Order: sequence, then structure tokens, then C-alpha cells
Amino acid sequence: MQSNGLVRLNIGAGVSFIPGFVNIDITDRADICLDLNRERLPFEDNSVDLIFTNHTIEHLDGYLHAIGEIHRVLKHGGELLVGVPYVTLTEFNLVNPYHKQHFNEFSFDFFDPERLLGSAAESGGVMFRKVCHRFHFLPEFANEPPEKQEWFRRHCFNVVREIILCVMAIKDVNRPLPIQADTAQRLMRQYDECLAARVPHKNPGSAGRR
Repeated sequence: MQSNGLVRLNIGAGVSFIPGFVNIDITDRADICLDLNRERLPFEDNSVDLIFTNHTIEHLDGYLHAIGEIHRVLKHGGELLVGVPYVTLTEFNLVNPYHKQHFNEFSFDFFDPERLLGSAAESGGVMFRKVCHRFHFLPEFANEPPEKQEWFRRHCFNVVREIILCVMAIKDVNRPLPIQADTAQRLMRQYDECLAARVPHKNPGSAGRR
């Protein structure tokens, strides 16, 4: 993938890496080895254009520290592309002892000043806006009509396997975010391109998280 001068991070590189990205993980195979539960990202404030992370942030004990670091380094309007298990998936999520956080379509509303930011009397100045999300349904629900999918998702466990969240960092509430008519489609396409661009390490060993 061409960088075009952009600073792009792949957080939770694990057993693979993305060419053209700075690959970050707790394992020493990554370009940068650090523990995002407690360590700072080695980038200046407002210096990163894009962060991709796939099935990683659900593993973090220090999630609020990590999301604060992600927010700190992203530019205003910087893009965060996230793939995580859906909250109501039981066998591979809720009972997984390595999953510390759980996500649904409202998770980033708690960082949005126009939505739920402030509802928990939190402080820290971390602000994001979700631009779009996409559900990946389990096979038995994948071909149901949208209204049935929504009913099952709201009332049943084990309907959605994972959720993709495309988010922008807010660094100044007085500056509009660069959201256009095609932004959601572009961000989802970019997530899929990042996912497809991952290259397995030649010697992945046994350090993979999943």
C-alpha cells in the first residue's frame, strides 16, 4: 500500500504486518515493540493520519490509556479503523479470558461530545466521532432481511460475529470534521484494504493473541 507521505500505524500487528505502515505490537516481531496498556506511543501529538487495529483492543486491560494515546497522536480528523468481536458473541468473546473489553455500535459514542461524552462524569479530553459501522453476521443470520437481522441482533446472543467501526479523532470541537457524502464508504473500503494487505511473518511462533 502506498503511504503518500501519510503516517499510518497498525496496532496489534501480532503474527502479521502491513507494508508501508508502522507495525506496533507487544511482541518483538513488530517495528515498534511496546505494551499499549501502559506505555506511550512514540509519536508526537497530532502527527498520525491513520490507525488500523484488528482484534486487538479487546485484549487491553488499560483500554482508556490506550485510547488516550491513540487520540493524542492522531491529527484532527485522523482516522481510526477498528475490527473487534461483537459484544453479544458468547463462545469466542464474553467467556474468552483474554478479552477484557466489549464493543458494539455505541462504544465510541462515549467519546463524542454530541452524544454520550460526559454521561459518566469522565475527564481527559479524549474525543472521537464514529462515522460508520458494519456488522458481520454469523452464517445463519447473514441472509435474513435487514429488519429481521436487526430484531435478532437486539434480542439474541450469537447473531453478530464482529463489528467494524470507522472513527475520526476530534481535537478541536470548533473545527468541523472532514466528513463528506462518500466518507463512510471510503473508510470501510480502506479498512478492507488494510485487512487484505496484511502479510504473515515468516516465523510467526506462538505469540499470536487469538
